[in-house]
Amino acid sequence: MTSPAVDLQDLAQLRGQDALGLPFLTDVLDSLVRTRSVNPGIYEEAMAARVAEWLEPTGAEVSFVDFEPGRRSVGAVLKGSGDGPTLVLNGHMDTVPIDDESLWRTSPFEPVVADGYMWGRGACDMKAGLTVQIGVAHLLARHRDRLRGTLVLHFAAGEECGEPGTLSLLQHGFVGDYGIVTEPTQLRVATAQRGLAFYRIRIRGRSIHASRAHLGLNPVTRLRPVLEVLERYDADVRAKPHPLLPGGSCTPTVVRAGVKENALADYCDLTLDRRLLPGETVEGELEELRRRLAAIREQDAEFEAEVSVIPHPFEPAEIDPGSGFAARVLDVVAAVTGERGEVWGTPYSSDVRNLVNDAGIEAVTFGPGNVEECHCPNERVSLDDLANAALATAKVAVDLLVEA
Repeated sequence: MTSPAVDLQDLAQLRGQDALGLPFLTDVLDSLVRTRSVNPGIYEEAMAARVAEWLEPTGAEVSFVDFEPGRRSVGAVLKGSGDGPTLVLNGHMDTVPIDDESLWRTSPFEPVVADGYMWGRGACDMKAGLTVQIGVAHLLARHRDRLRGTLVLHFAAGEECGEPGTLSLLQHGFVGDYGIVTEPTQLRVATAQRGLAFYRIRIRGRSIHASRAHLGLNPVTRLRPVLEVLERYDADVRAKPHPLLPGGSCTPTVVRAGVKENALADYCDLTLDRRLLPGETVEGELEELRRRLAAIREQDAEFEAEVSVIPHPFEPAEIDPGSGFAARVLDVVAAVTGERGEVWGTPYSSDVRNLVNDAGIEAVTFGPGNVEECHCPNERVSLDDLANAALATAKVAVDLLVEA
């Protein structure tokens, strides 16, 4: 592909490129939302094929990486001719399932554009971010003769369940110097994220007919001291400060016990949602939970509980908030939107943890959409956000990778 006479460093000329225009971006996003990639259930193979179709005209080297049978990610490389840096754009292809479809205004997988938004499952989380990545690839492909650095694209499987789609791409060599995870941030630039681990506490009991309950051991009644311990633990972790993030948390979410109304249960399972701050680790907090629960035995010699981590946790992650790359992205966003933002931290977890923790990439989270409009009925993404995110991401890529 040959490049027309256009100054890509000039924001106004960059804004006029077809690959960053709303007609193209809307077409891409519409096709991605229509391609179901629900996790668990339908999974990502059809989405991987759709993404490959959109990348085919760019001439990028496209590879499929399966972290297990049927769980396919896409890695793509648009290689430059010089010794410039490598920029990784990362996003995930899977979406959460639909809960009650009757609560949707329209069919979740038949996207509709209305009121300045595209509506549909995955529109915000995060097929808009994937659309940004495709738009940037198309732009750079048209000017490949001026591409000195390399663009690496991740379209990962399994993020919604913490699975190793992104990790498998990194392990297959899809790495770089800088990274942008295109999760929805409302165009804020995040240099930190909270981690997430689900822990299971199994309180042991001894089953017996409920008419003779005093001869058994009821694990359900032992929830009371466990919840008291967890309430104190939650207060302690919430009090820990972080300059960009809310405190951690430990929230009991699911209780399961028993098989029959007139029988004591052999065990009671309690699931915890634990949000972690940078500096905390999944294994470290596992040991802390065990230590705190062990104290219950001082009051109840028959108390017995096991604590385990439910696969797959997200470790917290952060880079220096004064990072030069983060500052570069902030400058570009200010030029695109006219508003100067501050670095931010995402209260949710994403695969930026893999880029930062596992690959040592200087990576931020930045993308279109509001996380409050994800994982819910009538999911939507602002088309203005989509266009601005595509322009800003493209400008960062051009400044890093394209010869002036």
